[in-house]
Amino acid sequence: MSTFRIFILSAFLLASFSSFAQVGGHFGVKAGVNSAKTAQDGPTRFYSRFKNDFHLGAMYRLRLNRIVLQPEALYSVKGGSFKEYTTGRVTRNNYNYLSLPLLVGYIPTEGLTFQAGPEFSYALNTTRTNGPAKKNDLGIVVGVHYDFLDLAEKFSLHLRYIHGLNDISGTPTVKYYNRTFQASIVYNFYRKK
Repeated sequence: MSTFRIFILSAFLLASFSSFAQVGGHFGVKAGVNSAKTAQDGPTRFYSRFKNDFHLGAMYRLRLNRIVLQPEALYSVKGGSFKEYTTGRVTRNNYNYLSLPLLVGYIPTEGLTFQAGPEFSYALNTTRTNGPAKKNDLGIVVGVHYDFLDLAEKFSLHLRYIHGLNDISGTPTVKYYNRTFQASIVYNFYRKK
């Protein structure tokens, strides 16, 4: 519930800010690949491996000079896989999340933005086998946004890393944390000038 309150507060502040400042903003849709694993902390007979999956969603990009505010709403599959040391048996983890990144960016040169911020995630499959044991996850996002300025001017590329901070394990002996690399293609809905 606190994640939802933070999202609503952020949206309210964003709307208030945009009504007083002279800014430009636009919506976009995005889709891409996740390369995710579940990092482990504690005694275990498994080691974590990366697994490729997908994410898709929408974003709003608000620009004020060289500063960018970018909230997003994503459906994202994370989790990776575990491989048992002795038998080699692989268990694939499918952690389905509704993720809300709230990013702040800086534009050093036109077309390139460095971004960072929190990502609030809510697990949609905690009751199923190979899902996370806890519903809420908080992560730190760092990445870059690149606008294709020439022929593909309505498209952008996002590259980012999400470092999960919350233990999503249901066991007291081993802690699990999400670690995810994302690459996305964005289609931007610019206003006609």
